[in-house]
Amino acid sequence: YIMGNKKNLIWYLTLFDSIDKTNVFKVIKCDTINDMAYFLDVSPQVISNYYHKQIKARGVLKYCNITQNLKM
Repeated sequence: YIMGNKKNLIWYLTLFDSIDKTNVFKVIKCDTINDMAYFLDVSPQVISNYYHKQIKARGVLKYCNITQNLKM
């Protein structure tokens, strides 16, 4: 059991080398949204809002995709 991940989800942060997202730069496995926020240096709230499509991609988020359990 991982603190902060109550549903035992695995998050994948896929980073691309350009905004068009054609070439994968790196895939990072994360246990929580807080982990992704740490890697991207943005607040967890921004990550959550982006994932739930409440905000458009901005800044570093233009270069990434966030998925759960590798549903790409």
